[in-house]
Amino acid sequence: PVCNSNNIYQDEDVLDTWFSSWLWPFATFYWPTEAQDARRRAQSEEELKYFYPTSVLVTAPEIIFFWVARMIMAGMEFMKDIPFRDVYIHGTVRDIEGKKMSKSLGNIIDPLEVIDEYGADALRFSLVSITSQGQDVFLSKEKFEQGRNFANKIWNASRFILMNLDASLIRVDLCEFFKIENLDIINRWILSRFYSTLKEVNNDLENYKFNEAANTLYGFFWHEFCDWYLELIKPDIKNKQNQVIMFKVLEKFLRTLHPFMPFITEDIWQRLPHEGESIMVQSIPHIQTQMIDKKLEKDAQLIFEAITQIRNLRSSIEIKPDLKVKVSIYPHAKAKYKLLRENAGLIKNLAKLEDLELLDSSKRPQATISAIIEDVDIYLHFAGLVDISGEQHKMREKLNSLREIIKSKELRIKNAEFIKKAPKEIVDKEKESIAKLNDELRRLTKMSNELH
Repeated sequence: PVCNSNNIYQDEDVLDTWFSSWLWPFATFYWPTEAQDARRRAQSEEELKYFYPTSVLVTAPEIIFFWVARMIMAGMEFMKDIPFRDVYIHGTVRDIEGKKMSKSLGNIIDPLEVIDEYGADALRFSLVSITSQGQDVFLSKEKFEQGRNFANKIWNASRFILMNLDASLIRVDLCEFFKIENLDIINRWILSRFYSTLKEVNNDLENYKFNEAANTLYGFFWHEFCDWYLELIKPDIKNKQNQVIMFKVLEKFLRTLHPFMPFITEDIWQRLPHEGESIMVQSIPHIQTQMIDKKLEKDAQLIFEAITQIRNLRSSIEIKPDLKVKVSIYPHAKAKYKLLRENAGLIKNLAKLEDLELLDSSKRPQATISAIIEDVDIYLHFAGLVDISGEQHKMREKLNSLREIIKSKELRIKNAEFIKKAPKEIVDKEKESIAKLNDELRRLTKMSNELH
């Protein structure tokens, strides 16, 4: 009725795309095999037996019926088994405003341009780290800065380690070394944290939470290995314990990170003392449960939080970094008193203290500003170090400025139009920012009341 002809037939050489695709899991192995010689037929059948069924299919949500369901039906009909056990459905790539990226809209980001500007590893890591399971990706070029900065951090930290590494000290078996050496709290802590991290990463990968695995590795390397461990061992970096643990953790970390960032991990691994041709064929490290000590991790975290709070107190009243100060600490529990006493040297060194006093009373010393962490009161003595009236004036200005920023942000998230149009992640970031600013407001208000 449309073309005014009944001379119509279906082209005999065309098979519907989705119909042919559903045969893909087994048709790729030359199924059926009647047309092949006996040797090739046997090889195809062996390959098919090995690879079918596979474990997981990665796909987009819009073809669940067109392809995924049909592959399952075809597999059950012809192979008498489903072709895969798990289906990982990834999100859609959208621009920062939430529009689906497409050439027709002109809002795409060319991955080759990103590689030229930021590097292939930065592209890979950034995409993985921001892609939550089953969620769409809101992408802008700025998102790749995280991956680039992480690559730079890995490179610089590894270069520092290589510059200070004595290869003659590190050829030991870590498990044996851990057994016979009386490792100090810092080396026991970083080993415990590495294997706890590895355990989390393995669990995330088994559950297809790739972004959580990536961010766990990022947090461990940047904030624990670099910010704390390397800083703590730096004064005594040539010590054999420090040499062995520093090297072993870096090498094992690179193997764990390799699937996420293959190029930089290969490059650095080749520069380290190693066995084997490539990191690509090395195994992921095994979890050494005997090195995981949750109590030790908690104790070390308390020490680090104490150092962080002292640094925050110093910066709040603008005490110069090179000026050493006195700090008094009152631990409410005997166990924490003992822990802080045993690690007073670490705290003094990293917080740049002239004196660290452990108190037996909760009474606040005069001319101090304070902070509290986990039943531990910290007092920084400021007498003779700051102009009190000047600091009070600065503090009032800071508080007023903070209140204005908080007020502005609260009005923004109460705006119905903003909530309606802005992507969820932008709204969530604003709420998180307000919470952090309110915490800072409470902290500075308390400090302002103590400055007299």
